Amino acid sequence: MKKAVQVFTLAVFLLSLSIDTNAQGCSDAGFCTIGSLSQQQKNSTSKQKISIFLPVGIGDDNVTIFTPAIQYDNQLGKSLGIQAKLTGNYASGVLGSVAGAGDLFLSATYLFPSKKKTWDIAASLGTKLPLNSSNLKSGGNSLPMPYQSSLGTVDLIVGFSASNTKWQFAAGLQQPLSGANGNNFLPILWSNPAAGNYAPTNKFYRKADVLVRGFYKHSFNSKLKLHGGLLGIYHVADDEYTNIFKNKTTLQGSKGLTLNASVVGWYAVNKKMSIGLTVAAPLLVRDTRPDGLTRSFVVSPEISWSF
Repeated sequence: MKKAVQVFTLAVFLLSLSIDTNAQGCSDAGFCTIGSLSQQQKNSTSKQKISIFLPVGIGDDNVTIFTPAIQYDNQLGKSLGIQAKLTGNYASGVLGSVAGAGDLFLSATYLFPSKKKTWDIAASLGTKLPLNSSNLKSGGNSLPMPYQSSLGTVDLIVGFSASNTKWQFAAGLQQPLSGANGNNFLPILWSNPAAGNYAPTNKFYRKADVLVRGFYKHSFNSKLKLHGGLLGIYHVADDEYTNIFKNKTTLQGSKGLTLNASVVGWYAVNKKMSIGLTVAAPLLVRDTRPDGLTRSFVVSPEISWSF
């Protein structure tokens, strides 16, 4: 256990060196933890697993964001696995403090048969279902997206990955299907001048994201494992909102690339339980991030039970 703590501490320190204190990024709409796109530890001996995640991050204008989640994985056979994930959210900043249900993620992953077994090729298909319309309020006013517990859209998620004992590479797409969400935030409607620090997102219309990920896997021993790598998320077009005159308006600069570095470590407490820690930070960001997914850094403890 002492060695595990030392590795986790080193990972946090190395990532902290890469953070520009003015940088903001991450921009993950949920699909980087789904099925074959995930950087999570795989368990080859147990068919089912329940995991609890407790990520904490700092968003726009120093909004503190806590996004707990519970996830269920079931390996139905050698080739097919299913996954369900339920999230919640608590956000606190100068405009208020709110909590709410987040999203339900459902996915299935198929592992293609391979005779050589040098690389495992997998494909995932899933969806994100919102548990609210993304219109939490404070003092009767709609809050900006960094405070919202859900993006408020139904999304399609597809992904592919190739992995061996040392490396994993993945690519995916998250496409919103339901159009504009139910958010009504316009800074002009707030008396608090701090509202002007956020992009307007009334009837927010979010565009698709494309993901590319690569990471290296290292095992210190049978109990301690460490993954580290880069995650690129490209927002394919500028987002849109409806202004106070009811005209659809483009949010210039919201299209573009976010590049994140992450380190994930796990320690097997016993055959059934493991604990983990993820640390992530942005290296490159989009000019404008109205979706509220901005994080200057994220730290996410987790605990898993296999059965």
